[in-house]
Amino acid sequence: MKLSQALDLIPGDVVSFVGAGGKTSAMFRLANELSGQGWRVVSTTTTRIAQDELHRAPQRVGFGHGMQLPDTLPEQVDIHRHVFVFGKTEPDGKVRGVRPAWLDSNLARASYLDALLVESDGSRRRPMKAPLPHEPAMPRSSTVVIPVVGLDALGQPLDEKHIYGARVIHNTTGYPIGKPVTTRLMAAVIMSPQLGLKNVPRQARIIPLLNQVTEAHLLSAREIATYTLTDYNIERVLIGAVQGDEPIWEIQRRVGAIILAAGESQRMGKPKMLLPWKSSTIIREICQQVLTCRLHEVVVVAGEDFEAIQQELDNLPVRVVHNAQGEMLSSLKVGLHHIWHTSSACMIVLGDQPEIRADTFHLILNCYNQGLGRIVAPAYNNRRGHPVLIDRAFWRAIDELPSDKAPRDVLQTYENEVYHLAVNTASVLSDIDTSEDYEQARRRSGQVNEQ
Repeated sequence: MKLSQALDLIPGDVVSFVGAGGKTSAMFRLANELSGQGWRVVSTTTTRIAQDELHRAPQRVGFGHGMQLPDTLPEQVDIHRHVFVFGKTEPDGKVRGVRPAWLDSNLARASYLDALLVESDGSRRRPMKAPLPHEPAMPRSSTVVIPVVGLDALGQPLDEKHIYGARVIHNTTGYPIGKPVTTRLMAAVIMSPQLGLKNVPRQARIIPLLNQVTEAHLLSAREIATYTLTDYNIERVLIGAVQGDEPIWEIQRRVGAIILAAGESQRMGKPKMLLPWKSSTIIREICQQVLTCRLHEVVVVAGEDFEAIQQELDNLPVRVVHNAQGEMLSSLKVGLHHIWHTSSACMIVLGDQPEIRADTFHLILNCYNQGLGRIVAPAYNNRRGHPVLIDRAFWRAIDELPSDKAPRDVLQTYENEVYHLAVNTASVLSDIDTSEDYEQARRRSGQVNEQ
Protein backbone atom coordinates (compact mmCIF):
# COMPACT_ATOMS: atom_id res chain seq x y z
CA MET A 1 0.00 0.00 0.00
CA LYS A 2 1.05 3.62 -0.31
CA LEU A 3 2.80 5.42 2.52
CA SER A 4 0.16 8.16 2.40
CA GLN A 5 -2.60 5.58 2.84
CA ALA A 6 -0.83 3.98 5.79
CA LEU A 7 -0.41 7.31 7.60
CA ASP A 8 -4.02 8.59 7.31
CA LEU A 9 -2.88 12.21 7.03
CA ILE A 10 -5.26 15.15 7.01
CA PRO A 11 -4.75 18.55 5.36
CA GLY A 12 -2.68 20.80 7.60
CA ASP A 13 -0.43 18.03 8.97
CA VAL A 14 3.21 18.80 9.72
CA VAL A 15 5.13 15.53 9.40
CA SER A 16 8.60 15.15 10.92
CA PHE A 17 10.91 12.28 10.03
CA VAL A 18 13.52 11.33 12.63
CA GLY A 19 15.91 8.43 13.18
CA ALA A 20 17.83 6.63 10.44
CA GLY A 21 17.53 4.05 7.72
CA GLY A 22 15.64 5.88 4.99
CA LYS A 23 14.23 9.18 6.28
CA THR A 24 15.03 11.08 3.09
CA SER A 25 13.57 8.40 0.83
CA ALA A 26 10.45 8.18 3.01
CA MET A 27 9.95 11.95 2.98
CA PHE A 28 10.26 12.27 -0.81
CA ARG A 29 8.13 9.16 -1.37
CA LEU A 30 5.37 10.64 0.76
CA ALA A 31 5.68 14.08 -0.87
CA ASN A 32 5.34 12.63 -4.35
CA GLU A 33 2.41 10.41 -3.38
CA LEU A 34 0.54 13.33 -1.83
CA SER A 35 1.28 15.73 -4.70
CA GLY A 36 0.14 13.04 -7.12
CA GLN A 37 -3.20 13.07 -5.28
CA GLY A 38 -3.48 16.83 -5.75
CA TRP A 39 -2.13 17.89 -2.34
CA ARG A 40 0.01 21.02 -2.11
CA VAL A 41 3.23 19.96 -0.38
CA VAL A 42 6.41 21.60 0.84
CA SER A 43 9.29 19.39 1.93
CA THR A 44 12.42 20.57 3.71
CA THR A 45 15.09 19.69 6.24
CA THR A 46 16.24 21.22 9.50
CA THR A 47 19.70 19.66 9.09
CA ARG A 48 21.61 19.16 5.83
CA ILE A 49 20.84 17.09 2.76
CA ALA A 50 22.89 16.13 -0.31
CA GLN A 51 22.23 18.33 -3.33
CA ASP A 52 21.87 15.27 -5.55
CA GLU A 53 18.78 14.27 -3.52
CA LEU A 54 16.90 17.39 -4.60
CA HIS A 55 16.02 16.00 -8.03
CA ARG A 56 13.28 14.05 -6.25
CA ALA A 57 11.25 17.26 -5.96
CA PRO A 58 9.87 18.88 -9.13
CA GLN A 59 10.80 22.36 -7.85
CA ARG A 60 13.42 23.68 -5.42
CA VAL A 61 13.53 27.07 -3.72
CA GLY A 62 16.49 28.44 -1.75
CA PHE A 63 15.91 31.32 0.67
CA GLY A 64 19.52 32.44 1.13
CA HIS A 65 20.90 34.22 4.19
CA GLY A 66 17.86 36.47 4.59
CA MET A 67 15.41 33.56 4.95
CA GLN A 68 12.65 35.61 3.34
CA LEU A 69 9.69 33.77 1.87
CA PRO A 70 9.49 34.64 -1.83
CA ASP A 71 6.17 36.09 -2.93
CA THR A 72 6.07 33.46 -5.68
CA LEU A 73 6.15 30.46 -3.32
CA PRO A 74 2.34 30.00 -3.14
CA GLU A 75 2.16 30.12 -6.94
CA GLN A 76 5.01 27.63 -7.32
CA VAL A 77 3.39 25.25 -4.85
CA ASP A 78 0.13 25.54 -6.76
CA ILE A 79 1.82 24.81 -10.09
CA HIS A 80 4.25 22.05 -9.08
CA ARG A 81 2.29 20.63 -6.11
CA HIS A 82 5.60 19.70 -4.43
CA VAL A 83 8.35 22.21 -3.69
CA PHE A 84 11.50 21.53 -1.67
CA VAL A 85 12.73 24.58 0.28
CA PHE A 86 16.13 25.13 1.88
CA GLY A 87 18.40 27.79 3.28
CA LYS A 88 21.52 27.77 1.13
CA THR A 89 23.94 25.53 -0.75
CA GLU A 90 27.32 24.67 0.77
CA PRO A 91 30.70 23.89 -0.83
CA ASP A 92 30.67 20.22 0.22
CA GLY A 93 27.72 19.33 -2.01
CA LYS A 94 25.09 19.67 0.70
CA VAL A 95 22.28 22.14 1.17
CA ARG A 96 21.53 23.57 4.59
CA GLY A 97 17.99 23.47 5.79
CA VAL A 98 15.94 25.87 7.89
CA ARG A 99 15.45 26.28 11.61
CA PRO A 100 12.50 24.51 13.25
CA ALA A 101 11.24 27.75 14.80
CA TRP A 102 11.30 29.41 11.39
CA LEU A 103 9.11 26.63 10.02
CA ASP A 104 6.71 27.03 12.95
CA SER A 105 6.37 30.75 12.23
CA ASN A 106 6.37 30.78 8.44
CA LEU A 107 5.17 27.53 6.89
CA ALA A 108 3.44 25.33 9.46
CA ARG A 109 0.09 27.10 9.10
CA ALA A 110 0.41 28.47 5.59
CA SER A 111 -2.99 28.50 3.91
CA TYR A 112 -1.53 27.53 0.54
CA LEU A 113 -0.14 24.20 1.91
CA ASP A 114 -1.86 20.91 2.59
CA ALA A 115 1.18 19.27 4.16
CA LEU A 116 4.63 20.27 5.40
CA LEU A 117 7.17 17.42 5.47
CA VAL A 118 10.39 17.86 7.44
CA GLU A 119 13.51 15.73 7.69
CA SER A 120 14.40 16.61 11.27
CA ASP A 121 17.45 14.46 11.89
CA GLY A 122 20.82 13.42 10.45
CA SER A 123 22.17 9.88 10.43
CA ARG A 124 25.23 9.71 8.14
CA ARG A 125 23.50 6.97 6.13
CA ARG A 126 23.48 4.53 9.05
CA PRO A 127 20.44 2.22 9.48
CA MET A 128 19.89 3.11 13.15
CA LYS A 129 20.87 6.02 15.35
CA ALA A 130 20.69 7.80 18.66
CA PRO A 131 20.21 11.58 18.67
CA LEU A 132 23.11 13.80 19.65
CA PRO A 133 22.47 16.50 22.31
CA HIS A 134 21.21 19.03 19.73
CA GLU A 135 19.06 16.46 17.86
CA PRO A 136 16.45 16.03 16.57
CA ALA A 137 15.71 19.53 15.30
CA MET A 138 11.96 19.12 15.13
CA PRO A 139 9.30 21.82 14.63
CA ARG A 140 7.07 22.21 17.67
CA SER A 141 4.13 22.34 15.26
CA SER A 142 4.67 18.71 14.20
CA THR A 143 1.40 16.80 14.18
CA VAL A 144 2.88 13.48 13.00
CA VAL A 145 6.32 12.16 13.98
CA ILE A 146 7.78 9.19 12.13
CA PRO A 147 10.77 7.55 13.87
CA VAL A 148 12.51 5.59 11.10
CA VAL A 149 14.80 2.61 11.60
CA GLY A 150 16.35 0.36 8.97
CA LEU A 151 16.10 -3.40 9.47
CA ASP A 152 19.59 -3.65 7.96
CA ALA A 153 20.78 -2.82 11.48
CA LEU A 154 19.63 -6.21 12.83
CA GLY A 155 22.60 -8.39 13.65
CA GLN A 156 25.10 -5.57 13.16
CA PRO A 157 27.40 -4.84 16.12
CA LEU A 158 26.48 -1.89 18.29
CA ASP A 159 29.45 0.30 17.43
CA GLU A 160 30.02 3.64 15.73
CA LYS A 161 30.96 2.03 12.44
CA HIS A 162 27.49 0.51 12.05
CA ILE A 163 25.19 2.50 14.35
CA TYR A 164 25.20 6.30 14.57
CA GLY A 165 25.42 7.27 18.25
CA ALA A 166 26.13 3.73 19.45
CA ARG A 167 27.70 5.01 22.67
CA VAL A 168 24.55 7.03 23.44
CA ILE A 169 22.43 3.92 22.96
CA HIS A 170 24.74 2.00 25.28
CA ASN A 171 24.61 4.72 27.93
CA THR A 172 20.81 4.95 27.72
CA THR A 173 19.87 1.27 27.53
CA GLY A 174 22.86 -0.47 29.08
CA TYR A 175 23.18 -2.68 25.99
CA PRO A 176 26.85 -3.75 25.58
CA ILE A 177 28.99 -2.13 22.91
CA GLY A 178 29.88 -4.61 20.18
CA LYS A 179 26.98 -7.00 20.72
CA PRO A 180 24.64 -7.61 17.75
CA VAL A 181 21.56 -5.42 17.46
CA THR A 182 18.44 -7.41 18.37
CA THR A 183 14.72 -6.84 17.84
CA ARG A 184 14.32 -5.93 21.50
CA LEU A 185 17.10 -3.35 21.33
CA MET A 186 15.62 -1.85 18.18
CA ALA A 187 12.21 -1.55 19.87
CA ALA A 188 13.83 -0.06 22.99
CA VAL A 189 15.56 2.61 20.89
CA ILE A 190 12.30 3.52 19.12
CA MET A 191 10.34 3.74 22.40
CA SER A 192 12.90 5.59 24.51
CA PRO A 193 12.07 9.23 25.41
CA GLN A 194 15.81 9.92 25.22
CA LEU A 195 16.26 8.23 21.83
CA GLY A 196 13.52 7.57 19.27
CA LEU A 197 10.89 9.72 20.97
CA LYS A 198 13.16 12.57 22.00
CA ASN A 199 11.62 16.06 21.61
CA VAL A 200 8.31 14.73 20.24
CA PRO A 201 5.60 17.39 20.74
CA ARG A 202 2.76 16.38 23.02
CA GLN A 203 0.10 16.71 20.31
CA ALA A 204 1.88 14.59 17.69
CA ARG A 205 0.75 11.18 16.48
CA ILE A 206 3.74 8.81 16.68
CA ILE A 207 4.03 6.29 13.83
CA PRO A 208 7.35 4.41 13.62
CA LEU A 209 8.46 3.16 10.22
CA LEU A 210 10.42 -0.10 10.07
CA ASN A 211 12.16 0.33 6.73
CA GLN A 212 14.50 -1.74 4.54
CA VAL A 213 12.41 -4.83 5.25
CA THR A 214 12.90 -7.99 3.20
CA GLU A 215 11.00 -11.27 3.37
CA ALA A 216 13.75 -12.55 5.64
CA HIS A 217 13.17 -9.58 7.99
CA LEU A 218 9.36 -9.75 8.11
CA LEU A 219 8.95 -11.88 11.26
CA SER A 220 11.55 -9.76 13.05
CA ALA A 221 9.75 -6.59 11.98
CA ARG A 222 6.48 -7.92 13.36
CA GLU A 223 8.24 -8.76 16.61
CA ILE A 224 9.63 -5.22 16.87
CA ALA A 225 6.17 -3.82 16.19
CA THR A 226 4.64 -5.99 18.93
CA TYR A 227 7.16 -4.73 21.49
CA THR A 228 6.79 -1.13 20.32
CA LEU A 229 3.00 -1.12 20.56
CA THR A 230 3.20 -1.77 24.30
CA ASP A 231 3.82 1.99 24.48
CA TYR A 232 0.40 3.64 24.26
CA ASN A 233 2.00 6.84 22.94
CA ILE A 234 2.63 4.96 19.69
CA GLU A 235 -0.41 4.79 17.42
CA ARG A 236 0.69 2.21 14.85
CA VAL A 237 3.85 0.77 13.28
CA LEU A 238 4.52 0.66 9.53
CA ILE A 239 6.53 -2.19 7.99
CA GLY A 240 7.95 -1.95 4.49
CA ALA A 241 10.63 -0.76 2.10
CA VAL A 242 9.96 2.79 0.90
CA GLN A 243 12.12 2.47 -2.20
CA GLY A 244 10.14 -0.54 -3.40
CA ASP A 245 7.13 -0.62 -5.69
CA GLU A 246 4.89 -1.31 -2.66
CA PRO A 247 6.39 0.90 0.06
CA ILE A 248 4.29 -0.33 2.99
CA TRP A 249 3.68 -4.05 3.45
CA GLU A 250 1.81 -3.99 6.73
CA ILE A 251 0.37 -1.66 9.35
CA GLN A 252 0.66 -3.17 12.80
CA ARG A 253 -1.92 -1.83 15.27
CA ARG A 254 -3.41 -2.89 18.60
CA VAL A 255 -6.17 -5.34 17.71
CA GLY A 256 -8.42 -6.83 20.35
CA ALA A 257 -10.89 -9.69 20.23
CA ILE A 258 -14.42 -9.74 21.61
CA ILE A 259 -15.76 -13.25 22.13
CA LEU A 260 -19.53 -13.22 22.44
CA ALA A 261 -20.51 -15.86 25.01
CA ALA A 262 -23.54 -14.33 26.73
CA GLY A 263 -26.28 -16.25 24.90
CA GLU A 264 -28.90 -18.05 26.98
CA SER A 265 -28.58 -21.37 25.08
CA GLN A 266 -32.37 -21.71 25.00
CA ARG A 267 -32.45 -24.10 22.02
CA MET A 268 -29.70 -26.22 23.52
CA GLY A 269 -31.32 -26.43 26.95
CA LYS A 270 -27.98 -26.20 28.76
CA PRO A 271 -24.93 -23.86 28.68
CA LYS A 272 -23.43 -24.64 25.26
CA MET A 273 -20.21 -22.68 25.85
CA LEU A 274 -19.30 -25.14 28.60
CA LEU A 275 -20.01 -28.31 26.64
CA PRO A 276 -17.03 -30.66 26.23
CA TRP A 277 -14.89 -30.09 23.15
CA LYS A 278 -11.77 -32.13 22.52
CA SER A 279 -9.84 -32.04 25.79
CA SER A 280 -11.61 -28.98 27.26
CA THR A 281 -14.78 -27.00 26.47
CA ILE A 282 -16.18 -25.05 23.54
CA ILE A 283 -15.37 -21.63 25.03
CA ARG A 284 -11.86 -22.62 26.05
CA GLU A 285 -11.14 -24.09 22.61
CA ILE A 286 -12.22 -20.83 20.93
CA CYS A 287 -10.12 -18.72 23.30
CA GLN A 288 -7.04 -20.85 22.67
CA GLN A 289 -7.44 -20.48 18.91
CA VAL A 290 -7.84 -16.70 19.20
CA LEU A 291 -4.80 -16.42 21.47
CA THR A 292 -2.52 -17.85 18.77
CA CYS A 293 -2.80 -14.45 17.04
CA ARG A 294 -1.13 -12.68 19.98
CA LEU A 295 -3.73 -9.95 19.93
CA HIS A 296 -3.45 -6.93 22.16
CA GLU A 297 -6.34 -8.03 24.37
CA VAL A 298 -9.08 -10.66 24.45
CA VAL A 299 -12.43 -9.92 26.12
CA VAL A 300 -15.03 -12.63 26.68
CA VAL A 301 -18.56 -11.30 27.23
CA ALA A 302 -20.54 -13.78 29.34
CA GLY A 303 -24.13 -13.77 30.57
CA GLU A 304 -25.89 -15.90 33.15
CA ASP A 305 -23.02 -18.43 33.06
CA PHE A 306 -20.50 -15.70 33.86
CA GLU A 307 -19.00 -17.32 36.96
CA ALA A 308 -18.68 -20.76 35.38
CA ILE A 309 -17.07 -19.32 32.22
CA GLN A 310 -14.73 -17.16 34.29
CA GLN A 311 -13.63 -20.24 36.24
CA GLU A 312 -13.16 -22.27 33.05
CA LEU A 313 -10.89 -19.56 31.58
CA ASP A 314 -9.15 -18.63 34.82
CA ASN A 315 -5.60 -19.47 33.70
CA LEU A 316 -5.84 -17.97 30.20
CA PRO A 317 -4.77 -14.37 29.38
CA VAL A 318 -8.34 -13.21 28.71
CA ARG A 319 -10.72 -10.88 30.53
CA VAL A 320 -14.25 -12.11 31.24
CA VAL A 321 -16.90 -9.38 31.59
CA HIS A 322 -20.61 -9.63 32.35
CA ASN A 323 -23.64 -8.70 30.26
CA ALA A 324 -26.99 -9.43 31.87
CA GLN A 325 -28.99 -8.88 28.65
CA GLY A 326 -27.40 -11.74 26.76
CA GLU A 327 -28.23 -10.86 23.14
CA MET A 328 -25.56 -10.24 20.52
CA LEU A 329 -25.77 -6.47 19.96
CA SER A 330 -25.75 -5.52 23.65
CA SER A 331 -22.89 -7.99 24.29
CA LEU A 332 -20.88 -6.46 21.46
CA LYS A 333 -21.45 -2.98 22.87
CA VAL A 334 -20.28 -4.14 26.31
CA GLY A 335 -17.16 -5.64 24.76
CA LEU A 336 -16.39 -2.53 22.74
CA HIS A 337 -16.66 -0.33 25.82
CA HIS A 338 -13.99 -2.46 27.49
CA ILE A 339 -11.46 -2.01 24.64
CA TRP A 340 -12.56 1.41 23.36
CA HIS A 341 -9.47 3.32 24.48
CA THR A 342 -6.87 0.59 24.06
CA SER A 343 -7.36 -1.04 20.64
CA SER A 344 -7.58 0.21 17.05
CA ALA A 345 -9.70 -2.67 15.79
CA CYS A 346 -11.59 -5.64 17.14
CA MET A 347 -12.16 -9.18 15.94
CA ILE A 348 -15.73 -10.21 16.73
CA VAL A 349 -15.82 -13.90 17.53
CA LEU A 350 -18.89 -16.03 18.19
CA GLY A 351 -18.58 -18.14 21.32
CA ASP A 352 -20.32 -21.13 19.73
CA GLN A 353 -18.05 -21.74 16.71
CA PRO A 354 -15.40 -24.16 18.05
CA GLU A 355 -14.57 -25.47 14.57
CA ILE A 356 -12.94 -22.16 13.56
CA ARG A 357 -9.26 -22.81 12.93
CA ALA A 358 -6.38 -20.65 14.12
CA ASP A 359 -5.22 -20.01 10.55
CA THR A 360 -8.56 -18.33 9.77
CA PHE A 361 -7.93 -15.78 12.52
CA HIS A 362 -4.40 -15.20 11.21
CA LEU A 363 -5.58 -14.72 7.61
CA ILE A 364 -8.19 -12.17 8.65
CA LEU A 365 -5.65 -10.25 10.73
CA ASN A 366 -3.12 -10.25 7.87
CA CYS A 367 -5.72 -8.83 5.47
CA TYR A 368 -6.34 -5.95 7.87
CA ASN A 369 -2.62 -5.34 8.44
CA GLN A 370 -2.05 -5.26 4.68
CA GLY A 371 -4.71 -2.55 4.23
CA LEU A 372 -7.09 -4.67 2.15
CA GLY A 373 -10.12 -3.44 4.07
CA ARG A 374 -11.10 -1.63 7.24
CA ILE A 375 -13.65 -4.39 7.77
CA VAL A 376 -12.58 -7.96 7.00
CA ALA A 377 -15.02 -10.87 6.89
CA PRO A 378 -14.45 -14.47 5.80
CA ALA A 379 -16.67 -15.89 3.09
CA TYR A 380 -17.32 -19.50 2.12
CA ASN A 381 -19.12 -20.14 -1.18
CA ASN A 382 -20.00 -16.43 -1.32
CA ARG A 383 -21.68 -16.53 2.10
CA ARG A 384 -20.30 -14.17 4.74
CA GLY A 385 -19.39 -15.70 8.08
CA HIS A 386 -17.49 -15.06 11.32
CA PRO A 387 -15.19 -13.90 12.81
CA VAL A 388 -15.37 -10.34 11.49
CA LEU A 389 -12.66 -7.75 12.09
CA ILE A 390 -13.89 -4.14 12.38
CA ASP A 391 -11.75 -1.02 12.52
CA ARG A 392 -12.40 1.44 15.30
CA ALA A 393 -13.75 3.94 12.76
CA PHE A 394 -17.03 1.97 12.75
CA TRP A 395 -17.44 1.33 16.47
CA ARG A 396 -19.51 4.45 17.04
CA ALA A 397 -21.98 3.30 14.39
CA ILE A 398 -22.34 -0.03 16.22
CA ASP A 399 -22.68 1.64 19.61
CA GLU A 400 -25.48 3.86 18.30
CA LEU A 401 -27.54 1.02 16.82
CA PRO A 402 -31.01 0.71 18.40
CA SER A 403 -31.89 -2.54 20.13
CA ASP A 404 -34.00 -3.79 17.20
CA LYS A 405 -30.97 -3.72 14.87
CA ALA A 406 -27.99 -6.06 14.51
CA PRO A 407 -24.25 -5.59 13.86
CA ARG A 408 -24.77 -6.80 10.28
CA ASP A 409 -26.69 -3.56 9.63
CA VAL A 410 -23.41 -1.64 10.02
CA LEU A 411 -21.68 -4.02 7.60
CA GLN A 412 -24.46 -3.47 5.08
CA THR A 413 -24.23 0.32 5.48
CA TYR A 414 -20.46 0.23 4.89
CA GLU A 415 -20.41 -2.61 2.38
CA ASN A 416 -17.79 -0.80 0.27
CA GLU A 417 -15.41 -0.93 3.25
CA VAL A 418 -15.71 -4.72 3.64
CA TYR A 419 -13.01 -7.00 2.30
CA HIS A 420 -14.39 -10.52 1.84
CA LEU A 421 -11.69 -13.10 2.44
CA ALA A 422 -12.49 -16.29 0.54
CA VAL A 423 -11.77 -19.31 2.75
CA ASN A 424 -11.92 -23.02 2.01
CA THR A 425 -13.65 -24.05 5.23
CA ALA A 426 -17.36 -23.98 6.07
CA SER A 427 -16.46 -23.54 9.75
CA VAL A 428 -16.93 -19.78 9.35
CA LEU A 429 -20.64 -20.44 8.76
CA SER A 430 -21.19 -23.18 11.36
CA ASP A 431 -22.33 -22.35 14.88
CA ILE A 432 -23.91 -24.56 17.52
CA ASP A 433 -27.50 -23.86 18.58
CA THR A 434 -28.99 -27.30 19.18
CA SER A 435 -27.93 -30.73 20.43
CA GLU A 436 -28.03 -31.94 16.84
CA ASP A 437 -25.68 -29.12 15.76
CA TYR A 438 -23.32 -30.09 18.57
CA GLU A 439 -23.21 -33.77 17.65
CA GLN A 440 -22.71 -33.00 13.97
CA ALA A 441 -19.85 -30.63 14.81
CA ARG A 442 -18.23 -33.29 16.99
CA ARG A 443 -18.46 -35.83 14.19
CA ARG A 444 -16.90 -33.39 11.72
CA SER A 445 -14.01 -32.79 14.09
CA GLY A 446 -13.44 -36.50 14.79
CA GLN A 447 -14.79 -36.52 18.34
CA VAL A 448 -17.59 -39.01 17.76
CA ASN A 449 -16.15 -41.52 20.24
CA GLU A 450 -15.39 -38.97 22.96
CA GLN A 451 -17.57 -38.76 26.03
